[in-house]
Amino acid sequence: MALRRITTLFLAAFVAASALAPASSAAVAPPQTGFEKTDGAAWTTHEEELEFLAEVDAMSERLSVSVIGKTKEGRPLHLVKLGNPAPHARATAHGQPTILYVCSQHGNEPAGREACLKLLRDLAFTDDPELLQQLGGNTILFVPSANPDGRAANTRENSSGVDINRDHLNLTTPESRAIAKVVRDWRPEVSIDLHEYGPSIPAFYDDEVLYLWPRNLNADQLVRDMAKHLAHDFIEKDAEDSGYTADEYGQYAAGDQDVHQSAGDGDEGIMRNTMGLRHSLGILVETAVTQDPRNGPDEASDEAAVNRRRVDSHMVVSHAALRFLREEGQAALFTTDRAFMRKLKEGRKRSAPVYFDGADNQEPTTVQDPPPCAYSLTAKQRKQVAKTMRLLGIAGRRSGKRYMVHMGQPAEPLIPLLLDERGLRHSVAAKPQSKC
Repeated sequence: MALRRITTLFLAAFVAASALAPASSAAVAPPQTGFEKTDGAAWTTHEEELEFLAEVDAMSERLSVSVIGKTKEGRPLHLVKLGNPAPHARATAHGQPTILYVCSQHGNEPAGREACLKLLRDLAFTDDPELLQQLGGNTILFVPSANPDGRAANTRENSSGVDINRDHLNLTTPESRAIAKVVRDWRPEVSIDLHEYGPSIPAFYDDEVLYLWPRNLNADQLVRDMAKHLAHDFIEKDAEDSGYTADEYGQYAAGDQDVHQSAGDGDEGIMRNTMGLRHSLGILVETAVTQDPRNGPDEASDEAAVNRRRVDSHMVVSHAALRFLREEGQAALFTTDRAFMRKLKEGRKRSAPVYFDGADNQEPTTVQDPPPCAYSLTAKQRKQVAKTMRLLGIAGRRSGKRYMVHMGQPAEPLIPLLLDERGLRHSVAAKPQSKC
């Protein structure tokens, strides 16, 4: 088990309790989150989260917790790994379906974090044969609190005022860098990003579960198609089967008639899009924060009931993603693995256009076809983006006094968006090359 920074008091209490317990006593009950202990009346505090993770880590061999970074205010960023009988090694995970849950990037949207803490605990202690078999053949990863500074302050942004969910291309924050390293090292087939939205707009935009897939046109088409399949046929279906209404994120509708698209574009800095560009099935999930009496009499008068529904709907969606991995994980593994090679070949052949705007629901206006064969960077530009390139898996080489980044590599979809001045979120204005 990887987490060793467990408080002295907790270890002492745990050892003492174990020593005093009679041999015939029942097994120690799995730990509860602060949210569960208050039945939804209060969100789990940062200190409660640390104690909870330490306790789960100490009690279950299936799970390990490691620190993958620290926030500006010094709070740890954790990666939780699950497998059976123990978490799988990275090399093993590369050959099996792997899923990553990123929980509550926006600090004032706490329900996703609560669902992740509950789910990782449930998986660590489950005796369900189907889930045990899945843990034996899949790797399940969590970043259970992706913005602990924002959660402590109840703010959308982190403690530097940056929206982490717009920073997955440029990687200016410790939080986004930690997530990027996990994606680079573990190559998850599926990436689930848990959020909340509100207030709802009655009759037009009030579904309890919203979802969206990668819409950036530079992402591999088969990856986008499979992500859309996951969104519609697993997340939407399971949400509705559980009694929740569900629809596409950002889509206002009157009955079955779509009337207005308010959000959900191809912005390459948003996690669901960046994950698609990195050959993962990136899915955004949002659950509604609005108190809605239609959900039952308790929700009409009890804030804790609203909070429980916010978390429970995330649990349904998170289990839907696990069901997808059980049923179609091998197909997802095949699709995402081949996407690395497809994009490498497209970059070498210059056979795929580069889209600097647009989405799968919006016609692009700035397109280069054929694309550059490479980008040339000055020494200063290379220094500016070297760390970001490493985390995104972008390779380059020195060429005289400049630095060349060729498009013929698996990271081809990311390169122009990061290095070309036409990119919405470019970090440097490198020089496109038409001859290599």
